[in-house]
Amino acid sequence: MDNIDKVWDKLLKLTNNLENMEAKIINIGTVEIGMWTLLKCKYGCSNYGKSLGCPPYTPTADEMEKVLRCYDVGILLRTKDDMEIINKVVVDLEYFALDIEFFKAFALGAGKCKICERCNLSQCIHPKLHRPSMEACGIDVQTTAKNNGYNQMTGVKNGEKFYYDYGLLLID
Repeated sequence: MDNIDKVWDKLLKLTNNLENMEAKIINIGTVEIGMWTLLKCKYGCSNYGKSLGCPPYTPTADEMEKVLRCYDVGILLRTKDDMEIINKVVVDLEYFALDIEFFKAFALGAGKCKICERCNLSQCIHPKLHRPSMEACGIDVQTTAKNNGYNQMTGVKNGEKFYYDYGLLLID
């Protein structure tokens, strides 16, 4: 069994009981950088500067663009309005990938880090659990999702609108 197949099998086991999660192996060339995402963080989000998983503490869009050039393949995960579970699953996958010698594996989550009630901005106290979000690093999540066949960004369940949340495991 190829190592990427092992990661895929692990993902299926991790998500077996999570009916609202989907995942795809993607070409990293489909990941879109959007400089505008950082404007949305800085001028539209109350978490800006309050978490090490948010700008200005995260890699810039230019830095992320360079990082992405180091990878060919990724696993894009999607869930219905559940950032916490997608953040946990993508980090679990990163550690599994590292264990089977994908040494460059790195997880990117969704939204603000919610591990601590208040972030210690001088140094993360949970570095094994914390990863920056895709959007905080300049990734245009909507375009990336659409590039990979996820055309709906919102949905309605029981009369309530929800948003899809995305995570990305960089793997090579």
